[in-house]
Amino acid sequence: MPKTLADLLSGVSVYHLIGDPATPISALVYDSRRVTPGSLFVAIRGQHSDGHNFIPQAIAAGAAAVVVDQRYWHGAVSAEVPVVVVADSRVALAPLAAAFYEYPGQQLTTIGITGTKGKSTTTDLTAQLLAAAGRTVGMISTVDFQIGTRRWPNDTRQSTPEAPEVQALLREMVVAGCDTAVIEATSHALSPRWGRLVGCAFAVAVMLNIGHEHLDFHGTFEQYRADKAQLFALLAERHGPTWAIVNADDPHHGTFLAAVPSQTMRLRYALHAPADVQGQIVHSGPASSHMRIHSPWGEIEVNVPLPGRFNASNVLAALTVALTQGVPLERAAAAVAHVRAPRGRMVSINVGQPFTVIVDYAHNPDSFEQIFTMLRPQVTGRIIAVFGSAGERDVSKRAIQGEIAGRMCDLLVLTDEDPRGEDREAIIAQIAAGAERAGKRPGSGYLCIPNRAQAIRTAIAAARPGDMVLLLGKGHEGSIIYADYTLPWDEEGEARRALAELGYHAKEQA
Repeated sequence: MPKTLADLLSGVSVYHLIGDPATPISALVYDSRRVTPGSLFVAIRGQHSDGHNFIPQAIAAGAAAVVVDQRYWHGAVSAEVPVVVVADSRVALAPLAAAFYEYPGQQLTTIGITGTKGKSTTTDLTAQLLAAAGRTVGMISTVDFQIGTRRWPNDTRQSTPEAPEVQALLREMVVAGCDTAVIEATSHALSPRWGRLVGCAFAVAVMLNIGHEHLDFHGTFEQYRADKAQLFALLAERHGPTWAIVNADDPHHGTFLAAVPSQTMRLRYALHAPADVQGQIVHSGPASSHMRIHSPWGEIEVNVPLPGRFNASNVLAALTVALTQGVPLERAAAAVAHVRAPRGRMVSINVGQPFTVIVDYAHNPDSFEQIFTMLRPQVTGRIIAVFGSAGERDVSKRAIQGEIAGRMCDLLVLTDEDPRGEDREAIIAQIAAGAERAGKRPGSGYLCIPNRAQAIRTAIAAARPGDMVLLLGKGHEGSIIYADYTLPWDEEGEARRALAELGYHAKEQA
């Protein structure tokens, strides 16, 4: 059914409308280069450009109407097309998108998963468990998109895409016959400053953990935590039963429960603290663990084919979601035994070399603590860590990462992650300052090699039998972003090439 401008404005706090509300709208765009005849163009002021400067181009390309931000629009009262003046055009984008795509979240069981670490893995694990139980699942994660049996890489470099892309994917899921959507919900997307996930109508909200991340955007840890908790407030959009699931092992879980609407059902899961769904690791090895689970649905033991205590916790979160969705405990436990990690998460490369090479996405202080603590007991030799820190992102975490790695690893090779517009060597120097606080010295304890391909080759060439080389921070990502260009990147492929140059190119070992 054709949509009008008035149809799309139903969920928006309209400041002022100039023009005809019955104007037909055929598309919703926020990039003037994507305007087609009949589009509603939403002008947004971004970090590097201001969409208000491109309104003439949008109208020339056929925009039927424009949405402008009252703070940045200085146009005349009369206009060639209808103009909607709003308090914040970025915030208005999400309700506009939900209305344009006819609120697909209400037609799905929409599950949101947030936390500082483990979001992508738990999102994927949840989708896997529900699919194994017979649900037709869609997924939006940092690593991949999925609609039913179709799965493809998320190359946007946004863990949670902009609202129109989220709503378009949800609509595709509905059309494809999906009954469930699992969304990785980032703090940026949840922040009221952006509000990308408004209109998703979440039926389930999951909180994994809260640590040190993205303070460049949120300003303070308290604001970061409050923005994460917005996921639980969004449960109020849902017409029907809703669930709030929190990790009781995290001391901040109470903040999330405080944001939950009164009619929402609540569940705590944990490995240590008292919880509704209680997991206990019976024993663990380098690649898996065995866990006993007590829950309102019964008791059972499960085999977790992923390494580390943090993956046991991620599995427990995913299992708890499955139980709330009516999956029998026995069936969910059986599915756990066959789950797999997403691309770029704890990928071991073994082509016959006498040392270990692992690729992982770990890129913040908490994930560094976890991965080094987990792997240190497994290494008879040295741990050599290759990593950097993103430019134009949280500056304060750089020295912290350097200090943690300096304390827990034997040799650090500091390199580019995504410098963006910052000085790559200045970023590395900030990491090195933390490494020096941990006692590392240049040349022996750490090396500064901005070129990531060279850094990987140096680390692998330095490895001796029994050592472990950890390549951290890129994982699945397909590029390294610089100020004026983007370098295509394949971390695992680069590691394999480095090993082959040293003569290790045998068939992948089991």
